Amino acid sequence: MNGDGKPHHGEGEEEQVDTRPYLCIPYWTKPLSAGGHWDTGQHRPLPGKVVYYLCESLQASAYTPGEELNVTVAVRNSGKGSSAAIATVVVYWADPTAGFAKLNFFAAATVAVPPDPISGKTVTTPTMTAKIPADAPDHICLLAIVSHPQDKAGTAYDPVGDRHWAQRNLTSVAVASGTPAIVPFKLGNPFARDAELDIVLAGADRTRAAVVASSLGLEPAAVRPTLRLLDEGGAELAGPGESIRHRFGVGAHGQVALQVLIDVDEPIGDGTAGTVEILLVDPTAGQEELRIVGALGIALLPGG
Repeated sequence: MNGDGKPHHGEGEEEQVDTRPYLCIPYWTKPLSAGGHWDTGQHRPLPGKVVYYLCESLQASAYTPGEELNVTVAVRNSGKGSSAAIATVVVYWADPTAGFAKLNFFAAATVAVPPDPISGKTVTTPTMTAKIPADAPDHICLLAIVSHPQDKAGTAYDPVGDRHWAQRNLTSVAVASGTPAIVPFKLGNPFARDAELDIVLAGADRTRAAVVASSLGLEPAAVRPTLRLLDEGGAELAGPGESIRHRFGVGAHGQVALQVLIDVDEPIGDGTAGTVEILLVDPTAGQEELRIVGALGIALLPGG
């Protein structure tokens, strides 16, 4: 034994290598900046440059309520083992929500993911296909989780803070100058405990707005929307403003039905899209930066 109480390795001995898988559903597969790295799962909570609600490894076909939807999920394993991990990937769907509380099972698949701590290689699941009910909303959110008996996810539905979870949580609305749009959504408490949570609404910054527009095959619009937060019945809770923050007390895995009213003072040009972000923040986290525990994006499209 060493003086610090730790085992002493004799000459020629090597410390034991951790051969457990280290899985993640990557949010980015190319470096975010010069000299940067792909997503290994080690950077959680997600960096601010990442679009929290638009994981590029979670892909889906065009969605229509009542029709079949095809989904694939890319996974990577940056562990140091020598054999592939048979990982289980489960996909859920939900109504548009900032923070997941109530999930609907979509499909599940297994995939063999070889360890690869050096490159950014991913392995994609077989296509998962299921039919979304005809009475589902025109837009839905997708949430995916990857797990293995030796590398399990946390119990909170936390795609921003837990590398095992990922989400594709983008809705859209047409909005015209002088004709506000109203988007219903839910605040979902992802924790199995009562919580005080803040809803933060604002236009996306230039970098994230460009990513959202590009995902739709459009250019980012130069738009500064005015927002109002409404309850389910239409009563105003906060606003108007370009940025709004409002606190709610929510029970364990509880939900609050809300609406956001979005107004623009100039028309959104053809071929462009603006972006409003709804972030769910844990104000008790005690960190200098926002501890985001849920996120929903709203693409603003040209209105008639």
